[in-house]
Amino acid sequence: MGINERIKNAKTTEWLSEGISQIEIDKIKKLALISSKIQLKRISLGMNQKQFAKMMGVSQGMVSKWESGEYNFTLTTLIDICSKLDLEFEPNIKDNEYHYDNNFETISIPFEDNIITLDEWCSIMKTENTKGIA
Repeated sequence: MGINERIKNAKTTEWLSEGISQIEIDKIKKLALISSKIQLKRISLGMNQKQFAKMMGVSQGMVSKWESGEYNFTLTTLIDICSKLDLEFEPNIKDNEYHYDNNFETISIPFEDNIITLDEWCSIMKTENTKGIA
């Protein structure tokens, strides 16, 4: 199992995450993923932190922070690191799905598909509300 799968499948221990919002947990996981990618690529290139720091024009301590999983990268820093390590940097920003709860079931509607006219929406709601009445 690779690092991506491990992070994706990591279970959150309740005592550890109590009081931490899901957004904070997601941030921690994403920072850990970025840090691990940088560290694995550096190691695969046969560089220690000091050598990588020299290549990046920063201190070894900064590289250590990058690889700690807690450093809050700027986009500029990430682009520079990826460029030097020959990694592709492509942020994947996408819309969340909208959820409609009609008290009987929850329907997920992808953002691209949720643009309908008011008449279409009323027709859908009328159909949904009459399902079970017969």
